[in-house]
Amino acid sequence: MGGVQGPRRGSGNSYQAAPLVGSVKPEELLCKYSNPSLDRSGMLELVLQFPDNLADALKECEQLAHTIESKLPKRPQGVVVAGMGGSFIGGLFAQDALYDTYSVPLIPLREAGLPAYVGKDYLVIAVSYSGNTEETIRVFLEALRRKIPLVAMASGGLLEEAALEAGVPFVKLPAGMPPRAAFPFMCAALAVLLDSVQGSSKLAGELREAVEHLRKVSDSALHESEALSRWMLEQYLAGKLLVIYSYRPYLSAGYRLKTQVNENAKLHAFFSEIPESNHNEIMGWEGQTGLFALLLRTKREPPYIHYRLEFLKELLSSKGVAVREVVARGETRVQELLYFFYVFDLASVLLSLMRGVDPTPVETISKLKKYLDERIDLKGEIKQVVSNL
Repeated sequence: MGGVQGPRRGSGNSYQAAPLVGSVKPEELLCKYSNPSLDRSGMLELVLQFPDNLADALKECEQLAHTIESKLPKRPQGVVVAGMGGSFIGGLFAQDALYDTYSVPLIPLREAGLPAYVGKDYLVIAVSYSGNTEETIRVFLEALRRKIPLVAMASGGLLEEAALEAGVPFVKLPAGMPPRAAFPFMCAALAVLLDSVQGSSKLAGELREAVEHLRKVSDSALHESEALSRWMLEQYLAGKLLVIYSYRPYLSAGYRLKTQVNENAKLHAFFSEIPESNHNEIMGWEGQTGLFALLLRTKREPPYIHYRLEFLKELLSSKGVAVREVVARGETRVQELLYFFYVFDLASVLLSLMRGVDPTPVETISKLKKYLDERIDLKGEIKQVVSNL
C-alpha cells in the first residue's frame, strides 16, 4: 500500500462489524479444554461461572445496603476505591460504568498513598481480596489517621483484623479463589456501596440486567473467546507481543485483558488508550514492531474515537501487523463491559491451557510478597496506628 487512507466521512455514531458467526456451549469448552492435571485449581470452570457468580453476589449483597447504609456518609464529595491487581479492577470497572452519571468524582487508586485532596468529606473504600495487600493497607491506615470515612472489603487477613479493631465497616468476601477470579463478588459489593451513598440503585440494577443479557449471548461469547485465544496463541508462537487499544469509558475492559494475559497465560501484554496514544505511541509503528494488536470496538463509539480507530487499523494493516477487533454486544454500557470481561477472562485462560500452563499460580508475585514480608513489619505498623486512634 502506498499510504494509509482515512475512512470516508460519515455519522460515525455506531460501529458495525461483521458478526462472528458461531456458538459454543460451556460443556463443549469443558470437554475440549478441561485438564485437572494442568488446571489444578479449576480456573476454567470458575471463569465459566462468571454470570452465575455475579448473579449470586448481587443477590447476597441485597441486604448489604440495609446493614451498612447507616455507617456510610451521605452524599460524599468524592469516592476513592483503593486496590491493587485483581482487587483494583472493580473500581476501574465502576468508574467506566458510572463515568457520565455519577455526580461526584469516583477515583480508582492503585498506590500506597492517599492524595492530599482526599479529605473528611470523601469516602475511601479499601479493597484487598486477600486482606494482606500492603499498598491498600497503607491507604486504609492513612485514611484512619486523617479521620476520613472508610469501608474495608476483603476475604480476611490483616485488613479484616484492622477494620474490626478500628470499628470500620467491613464487607466480607467469599474466600478460596484468586483475587482476579473474585471480580463478580467485588463488583457486586462495590455497586451496592456506590449506589447507597448516592441514594440510588442504578449500578446494581444495571448489573442485574447485564447478567441476563450475558446469559443470552453466552454461547456466542464463548465462541468469540475460543477464536480470540487461538489467534493470540498463533501470534505469541510467532514471537510477537500483544498491544491492546481501548478508550474511555471502556478502559477497564482493555486493562482487564492485559492483566489476565499476564497472570493467567504468564505472557507480556500491553495496554494503550485512545486518543492519547495518537499523540505519541503511534509513531512507534514506523519502526520494527514485533507486535500484534487488538482493538476494542463498540456500537456507541463517538466519531472522534471511530475515525481514530479506523485510521489505526488501516495503518497497522499497511505495516503487515496482525490486527483483530472485538466488538461489544449489549444495549447498555454495563452490558458491553461485562461482555468484554467475560470474553477476555475466558480467552486468557484458554490461551494458558493451550500453552500447557496452569492459569492459577502466580509464583513470581508470591516470591515478591515473601521478600517484602521479610523486610517490612506491616502488622506492627497497623497495630501502632490503630492503638493511637
